[in-house]
Amino acid sequence: MIDRIDIRNFKSIAHTNIPLGRINVFIGANGSGKSNILEAVGMAAAIRNHEVTLDSMVQRGVRIARPELMVNSFYGQSTSRSIRIGFHEGDTMVSYNIQRLKSSDIYSPWIVSSDTLYVKEDLLKSVEEKIFRYAIYSPEIDALRGLTSGATLYPLGLHGEGLDVLLGQLAKEDLDVVKNVVKQFVSWVDDMTFDFEGMYKFQGYKLGRSKSDLYFRDSYMQKKNNLFSAENANEGVLVLLFYLALLVSKSTPKFFAIDNIDTGLNPRLCRYLMKVVGQLAEQYDKQLLITTHNPAILDGITLNANGTRLFVVERSDEGDTRINELQMKPATERKMKLSEMWMNGLIGGLPEDF
Repeated sequence: MIDRIDIRNFKSIAHTNIPLGRINVFIGANGSGKSNILEAVGMAAAIRNHEVTLDSMVQRGVRIARPELMVNSFYGQSTSRSIRIGFHEGDTMVSYNIQRLKSSDIYSPWIVSSDTLYVKEDLLKSVEEKIFRYAIYSPEIDALRGLTSGATLYPLGLHGEGLDVLLGQLAKEDLDVVKNVVKQFVSWVDDMTFDFEGMYKFQGYKLGRSKSDLYFRDSYMQKKNNLFSAENANEGVLVLLFYLALLVSKSTPKFFAIDNIDTGLNPRLCRYLMKVVGQLAEQYDKQLLITTHNPAILDGITLNANGTRLFVVERSDEGDTRINELQMKPATERKMKLSEMWMNGLIGGLPEDF
């Protein structure tokens, strides 16, 4: 796993050094800079042939802006043209210096130089493979239902494009893991099936424009009339499948981010989802960066330096993003849930303007 990331001069982040576990959860007020943390890593992941282009950033889930807005521009401070992003794993360190090529051209690529410190060549290759496959995933219901296409990332698009194909290609034992979790959390799901031959479509089971070949059987309906397509499934089950596919597939990145993991999920499902995420990330050797606005997510995690870490993200009086790790509950608040502590303002990460 990547042990630490170091970010300098990226959007609202002046400088931060973040120790990582397997699951890393970032909480904070809207606009505090949570997504900027994910995107800084995404900018490094977008490096191709010693440069970063707008297209390569979009493919990794980075929101692009004018070059001047990709770097710090705090009031009363000079503006630097370069961004620095570093990664540490054991004795291996890779650091990328990313600088604008032409300040007058908003479409000009960023030029990259790198510094490395490593013990063995294979360790460096392992770290770089994790970095360059990293992406920021964020579910969108139309993509999950197969109503939109055009994914630029395979096998699973950033918003859920291609979910049906990826699930259909899973090994039987991995698909069984997914099915068991879904059946445990969504009572109406009797089974999932795939129609890659188009048989159900031509029988009229898919009257809309969905391109998804994923189908469900409803345990509450008559067996002769309980089949329907993904475009008619509820949002929660598709979002859940999206996350499970990311975790169990050998074709998805080892190191990735989920922005707003609570999207479309019931609070109780959020809590139990995080328990499953921790278990599957360990089983399938995945490492995640996660942002959330839902306190229920916190009640599904157990703070552990190597397993799960929780970070509170806030803006300083000068405007730069600060990240503080909550390593354990304060002794006086041990009987409170993390969600209660957050909502009561005991750990920060809340708006203070009202």
